[in-house]
Amino acid sequence: MGMYEKTAVKTGARRRTAPFWLLPVSFFLVELFAFCFLSWKPKAFTAEQLWPLAFGALWAALLSAIVWLLPAKAGRIVYGALYGLITVYAIVQTGYYILFGEMMWLSDFRYASEGANYASVLLSYPLAWWLGVIGLVALGVGLVWKFPRWRYNWRLALVSALLCVSAAAGAYLLPLAVFGRDEGVKYAGSDYGRAQSAQAAYENLFNTHRLYQVCGLYQTLCKDVYTNAIYPLTPAYVEAHEVGRREIDAYFTEKDKPEENAMTGLLDGKNVVLVLMESMDDWMLGEYTPTLNRLMSEGINFTRFYTPAYGGVRTFNTEFCINTGSFLSSQGGYAFDYVTNDFRQSLAFLLRQAGYSAEEFHYNSPSFYSRGVFSEAMGYQAYVSYADYLTGMSADKAKQLLYDDQLLFDNGELNSEFFREGKRLNFIITRSAHLSYKYNEVLSYWGLKKYPEFKGLTGNEETDCALLKAKLVDDLFARLLCELEEKGELENTVIIGVTDHYTYGYKNEKALLELSGVDKKLLLEKTPCFIWSSGLEPMEVEKVLNTSDVLPTVLNLLGIDSPYDYIGSDAFDERYDGFAPFSNGSWIYGNAAYDASTKKLFSIDGSELTVTPEIRKEIAERVQKFTRINNLILDVDYYGES
Repeated sequence: MGMYEKTAVKTGARRRTAPFWLLPVSFFLVELFAFCFLSWKPKAFTAEQLWPLAFGALWAALLSAIVWLLPAKAGRIVYGALYGLITVYAIVQTGYYILFGEMMWLSDFRYASEGANYASVLLSYPLAWWLGVIGLVALGVGLVWKFPRWRYNWRLALVSALLCVSAAAGAYLLPLAVFGRDEGVKYAGSDYGRAQSAQAAYENLFNTHRLYQVCGLYQTLCKDVYTNAIYPLTPAYVEAHEVGRREIDAYFTEKDKPEENAMTGLLDGKNVVLVLMESMDDWMLGEYTPTLNRLMSEGINFTRFYTPAYGGVRTFNTEFCINTGSFLSSQGGYAFDYVTNDFRQSLAFLLRQAGYSAEEFHYNSPSFYSRGVFSEAMGYQAYVSYADYLTGMSADKAKQLLYDDQLLFDNGELNSEFFREGKRLNFIITRSAHLSYKYNEVLSYWGLKKYPEFKGLTGNEETDCALLKAKLVDDLFARLLCELEEKGELENTVIIGVTDHYTYGYKNEKALLELSGVDKKLLLEKTPCFIWSSGLEPMEVEKVLNTSDVLPTVLNLLGIDSPYDYIGSDAFDERYDGFAPFSNGSWIYGNAAYDASTKKLFSIDGSELTVTPEIRKEIAERVQKFTRINNLILDVDYYGES
């Protein structure tokens, strides 16, 4: 610090400046803030949790050295830009993780506008998070205002350059030390296999939070920028696509090909109403959902259906998967980046080839999640937004149409669009059960006007609102059945209900676990899924299934012989043992579940585990391969023309 002190004396008369050591400290504090919310688990502390801080210290030194390499005025600007960028990144990532238990890729930040309407959830964030955010912002503003001054000379440049090179080398080499300590590298003795290793997370980028656990916030950001923004511009990227196609071909060669079974063609030729039930969790079914209870008891009820999160958005992830057969990429990449892909394998395209029309119905504008464009890309002939049918309506009637999905049948034009002539695929995305679960939230407020008895029903505001919204979803299905019966189409229609995700907007996690009847957060991912048609023999399918299994199962029931391979499988294929793979390496198989965030294997139902170490390793590698192939399918546009 001696080379800086003389300058500090000279400049001190004009304005007191911050000490030089605050620059690396400020950069490190950003990493520490992220660590507190993304990694720190005092009840299950291990030394591996500290790796992000080690990387953070190296990056703090590296970024400070870069600033010191510049003249003071330029350094001030660069420092402000670097600190501001990483602070915003840390705030967004920790805020997202608190809500969803996952982190985002940079490309997912483009969904921020879609979430703006639900910003009220920030009010329920921990006080410690808010204090940390305020502290980081105040520190950055203060340092820019009182930025250290120095006289640029060769000694400062040399020391800064040496520090820069040393820190960069450390950040490059430190992952090797992490890999060496990771038990997943030790194939034979591993409890959870190479697929769960730090090296796999670092090299394959299959999950943002898992990558963060390996190398911290700064290096995660750099890996993201290089992999998803710089690498695609290189010649090696084109070659990797060809290698990726061959890898997918090999995967599908090994996978069992679809075969006819007792359920093949059972619903052949029927109209299809596919309903994505926004936030309709399994614990919300019961006394206030008589229609859904009936459909599930009279139809095919998939009792162990899970909706894993891939990519940065949960609703569109499920919407995309049930239509195309693949999840969004877990490696990042804005969903809209794939709009030019060929989705000829999708439900809408295949049914249109079989003589169906296909339309998507939702209250929101076509720009939301770019559905107006993506809907067509996935094979739908039109994205029908309720907002386009409000002309001439009173304000109250317009609100009803936007807030209550069943009222799409009250509008003559919408009704005619829904019941157009010929065989049809109608895809409805509900809104009613969406977060947040507060009496004064717009959907809850409107719902309480219709059903005031739900206010104070259970003594818990969140539960009251969730059950109220479940009632509104049930109303949609009741109205749908009435409309089908009145038009004489009930006998010739199949209704498919799929939930996009559990009620993550319910803030009291302990209460949510109790309501769901589970004791592990991973098990909250189980959601309702059913297929109903008049005269269908009731059955419960207890096989563990995931979202990617929906499309192959529906195609089999409709008797549609698809020429394409899918990463998911038909639920009624006896060769398929069923499992739920999660992008962070967690999985559910049989009566066993593995939570990658805690590295714990546990029994779902309390019975004795039947998963041997060998099977456990096999499943872990299977999940890793599933995730990789899923990502490659999108990245190389696998279903497009070669």
